Amino acid sequence: MNTWNGEVLRISIFGESHGNGLGCVVDGLPAGIRTDADKIRHELNLRRPRGGNTTSRKEDDDYEIVSGVSKDGVTCGTPLCVLFRNRDARKGDYNTRIPRPSHADFSAYVKYHGFCDLNGGGHFSARLTAPLVFLGAIARCELEKMGILSAVSIKSIGNAVGKSFYDTDFRDDIFINTDCEFPLIDASCRDDMLRELETAKEEKDSVGGTVEFCMKNLPVGLGEPFFSSVESSLAQLMFSIPAVKGVEFGRGFELAKMRGSCANDEFDPVGVEEKIKGMNKNAQITYTNNAGGINGGLTNSMPLIMRVAFKPIPSIGQGLQSVDMQSFEPVIVKTEGRHDVCAALRGAFAVRSSACICMYDFLLKHSQYERNSHGYSE
Repeated sequence: MNTWNGEVLRISIFGESHGNGLGCVVDGLPAGIRTDADKIRHELNLRRPRGGNTTSRKEDDDYEIVSGVSKDGVTCGTPLCVLFRNRDARKGDYNTRIPRPSHADFSAYVKYHGFCDLNGGGHFSARLTAPLVFLGAIARCELEKMGILSAVSIKSIGNAVGKSFYDTDFRDDIFINTDCEFPLIDASCRDDMLRELETAKEEKDSVGGTVEFCMKNLPVGLGEPFFSSVESSLAQLMFSIPAVKGVEFGRGFELAKMRGSCANDEFDPVGVEEKIKGMNKNAQITYTNNAGGINGGLTNSMPLIMRVAFKPIPSIGQGLQSVDMQSFEPVIVKTEGRHDVCAALRGAFAVRSSACICMYDFLLKHSQYERNSHGYSE
């Protein structure tokens, strides 16, 4: 099933990369949300191809809201359907009998008995992250109304490594300054990253990368233990983004090399008192944040930190061994023309949008719980 079942939201994705169009249907959005067209356009523009080290395919990502929103741009509480028409599709660029190495082509061909549309990856294409970014823009706006800020930064491209949110004091301006096409916490690594991209491009190759996501001012107690934990829910959405091969939270794999005496986040009594008594909702409750804002599957109010690893894009201009799936003859295949050099560049905004959708979903459930609890107390 191509549906994500959140705590409150239900999201179904449809369409193919080189079909007539693509989009999504979301059920569970509350009535009365005023959609901000400017902010939605801003998020979509960040995800769009922009030449250079991204695909030359020219899709403007104009969208049509088919249902669920009034003429004034306010959600009705009914299923919202958004549609993106493909304007620059080229099915003729692909020989769907020949699976491209490290793409979904072979597995999809077998699973769907050869009937699936494999042009440009079909339903498996990163093109289908456009509707996720649309929904993420709505979720991000609603989170910001609650004072919850989110940001994403390119952590690495190839061997070029940038700074982490851990290297900052989580000031508001960091969240504002990273809201750009090449989001970096510190621009001093930009030239090294650009060299990695240019070298891979010149060699008709691609390169992997990582992005880091941060969200601050979350309340305590979002999430559930075990199967609906914050980590497991976020990871499910992250691994739904094409080319994602790794996710870690907080210090992640670094923790495997540490002792508990170093890894544990000790409590700040002042911050705990201020938080529990409601004196300061932004109080820092622990001196460190190795857990990345999550304990036992629940948010603990410290900044949520997550890193996502993107594999090198498998579409490259070098010849690779493949096979004709009908004649079974060996074939050398290479991808000419339109593809990104590094998935992390545009994938960063799919990460931020998907994370915002997930945390907004938890907050919708949290607000329902708070209302029910308040009702019983009376």
